[in-house]
Amino acid sequence: MRILITGGAGFIGSHLAERLLKRGDTVAVVDDLSTGARGNIEHLLVSSSFRFVHDSVTNEALMARMVDDADVIYHLAAAVGVRLIVENPTRTMETNIRGTEVVLNLAAKQRKRVLVASTSEVYGKRSHVPFKEEDDLILGPPNKARWSYACSKLIDEFLAIAYWNEKRVPTVVARLFNVVGPR
Repeated sequence: MRILITGGAGFIGSHLAERLLKRGDTVAVVDDLSTGARGNIEHLLVSSSFRFVHDSVTNEALMARMVDDADVIYHLAAAVGVRLIVENPTRTMETNIRGTEVVLNLAAKQRKRVLVASTSEVYGKRSHVPFKEEDDLILGPPNKARWSYACSKLIDEFLAIAYWNEKRVPTVVARLFNVVGPR
């Protein structure tokens, strides 16, 4: 299978790429390295089944070619990290929302399958567990930059669901919690 991973030089993306290559897939990664690291994928560059493109997921011309060449898309690219989110809420929202819009719009043209990575932050100020997707969301005030990340990822989820409902793009949203491991 031909796989495209946006944000593939990040922690999750690099491990996913590694696993997919071991499974026998061909993997293309696009990452602007703003929060990912070339070192995470350096060991994969020797594989003829692996391709790395240092660019932004918002580059529509590039992404059109990459989506065309893929069977499945794992959209992991996002502005992440507490410092980045607090210091650059505009960049956070633009990167997250625009990147997802580009991926979904291009995937819609050929009904490519897309996994959109979201975050547990969308649950907001929940006081009870377990969390449920159907629960009402309680977020903090808009003057707190922290919530820009949660809101941008929630918009990503709404976009994924809308693309499924309106254009039948097969989408899956994964709300990731604190992911840890090597690298």
